[in-house]
Amino acid sequence: MKKQVCRIKLIIPLFIFILLSFSCESGSDIDEMIYVYKTKADYTKNVCVELDSKKTKITSNYAPFSVNTRWPIKLINGYALNGTLGANSGYLSITNDEYKLNYDVSPSPDSLYKLLLDDDPFIEFYEFNDTKNVFYNENGAYGVDTAYINHLIKESNLEKYFIRIK
Repeated sequence: MKKQVCRIKLIIPLFIFILLSFSCESGSDIDEMIYVYKTKADYTKNVCVELDSKKTKITSNYAPFSVNTRWPIKLINGYALNGTLGANSGYLSITNDEYKLNYDVSPSPDSLYKLLLDDDPFIEFYEFNDTKNVFYNENGAYGVDTAYINHLIKESNLEKYFIRIK
């Protein structure tokens, strides 16, 4: 009986530890996907949405309370870093602040589509999945080494790491 009690005392903490380790979310402010792009106009304050490949409907958008105004980061020569949902992004005619202020919940995709300002905003678009932290820098903009990316832009060498989508 004493052996069973001892085993139970050992198993219970181990079981709790395993449960806690699987239930905790691990994450950071650093997104491994990095986008560098140029747009036709300054959309840094406009709501970004993701469009289908034909650009006929919205497939994804941020909820008003989750709009992140820290992105995009301005880079040299008119380039921007992140702040988009990918190469199929478009921008609405309302600003992030207006969106957060005027909507408690996300409007329907059809309602948002009526606010579409530009369904093809990119002049150039590059992406890089930084799983090996090539551009990680804890002192950079939100953990991204913008100095190195600016250097690549200056040297016309973005394609050394980034895949050109457009």
